[in-house]
Amino acid sequence: MILGLDISTTVVGISIFDENYKLHEISYLKFGKERTLFQKLNDFIEHFQKYSELEFTSIAIEEPLKKFAGKFSNADTIQRLTQMNSMISGYLYIKLNMEPKYYNVQSARKKAFPNLEIPKSHPNKKYLIWEAVMKAEPTLNWIYGRTGKLVDENFDMCDAYVVGMAHIVSNIEEKSRIKEAQIAEDKK
Repeated sequence: MILGLDISTTVVGISIFDENYKLHEISYLKFGKERTLFQKLNDFIEHFQKYSELEFTSIAIEEPLKKFAGKFSNADTIQRLTQMNSMISGYLYIKLNMEPKYYNVQSARKKAFPNLEIPKSHPNKKYLIWEAVMKAEPTLNWIYGRTGKLVDENFDMCDAYVVGMAHIVSNIEEKSRIKEAQIAEDKK
């Protein structure tokens, strides 16, 4: 199984793909507002116990912001995101005995959906990603609020899907490169 995560200090988007690269689960864990980072880590550990029967072969995580990007990315926010990401990554490394692979959000989107064009001026880029995931996985049931609007956690799940799918595409490309190199070597 491949684990894909979009980690933030409020919500962790979770995607799990099987060995045939089919989506096994897409979900999220929402943290309480008044919880410390350590309490949130405990919440994640407790939540992750439900996956104890699964055998993970790799972990893909959306890397945290590295630079300021609009009103939601001051220095304190970036530091807290990095801390949360590191804490969960460390737990997973110890629990599963494997290092996560990190993907930049833009690179992951291009890798998972190479034909998706997201104009810089588009007011809701996350909605375009949701549409792409919805088309790729038409049987998923999405979560709507009382007003009929998609709840924000859908977008966290989509980001987890994207990073998981980017990891899958990267693995397929790497296997193809290795096979081509072996064929070339055999021809010598």
